[in-house]
Amino acid sequence: MTKVYLIRHAFTPANNASYNGQEGLWRIAKDKDMPIEKEYGVKQALELGEFLDKLKGRILIISSPYFRVQQTLKYALSKMHGDYELEVIDGLKEFNSGVHYAHTIDEVLRMYPESQKYFKDAKNDLDNAVYTGGESRNQVKARVKSIALDIQRLVLSDKYDYILIFGHGTVNHYLYYWLTSEYIGHDMMNCEVFSVGDKKSLFVPIAFVPKGFMVDINEYINEKKNDKVKILNK
Repeated sequence: MTKVYLIRHAFTPANNASYNGQEGLWRIAKDKDMPIEKEYGVKQALELGEFLDKLKGRILIISSPYFRVQQTLKYALSKMHGDYELEVIDGLKEFNSGVHYAHTIDEVLRMYPESQKYFKDAKNDLDNAVYTGGESRNQVKARVKSIALDIQRLVLSDKYDYILIFGHGTVNHYLYYWLTSEYIGHDMMNCEVFSVGDKKSLFVPIAFVPKGFMVDINEYINEKKNDKVKILNK
């Protein structure tokens, strides 16, 4: 029977807004272009590849088009052997958090005072609160339903031994819901592998960002974003 694994991308500089409260990370890149972090992010992706290399059989990889996911996939594939089919699906792009992306809470309130409405709405109805310039959680949930149905059809076809979904925390959260009628129950860690059928985490990398770690923002600004993987089969 086909096994379905949900995988979150490696650590990015933007993640440090919540990990260590760093401001100014939005200067590095827009959401779709944010790279993975050069030390811990790369180490996580390589560890992920070593874990996935143990999988044998017919493998389909489904990926978000966002740069951080493509980079994670590139490093992971460098440790994996065998032939894989790869499909990039635009609908797997991450939750659009609008002006909130790569900002601390204090920073977004200071820069975008209108975002106070989101925080007020979120206290009353978190799932329907719309991020300033972005989406609500329920909008994301609705958006990925059709993708989950397609995955279910692939599972029933028994064409693959494994389906690996390289995506984002929020999107994976709702894909899991449509596939199981349950929620994962925790925020997925970077490069975590969560088995849909077994309903448990199978892998978490050792490389994790220490408390107090600060990203060198200038090191990332204006770099060429050319680490996307080649699409083998679309």
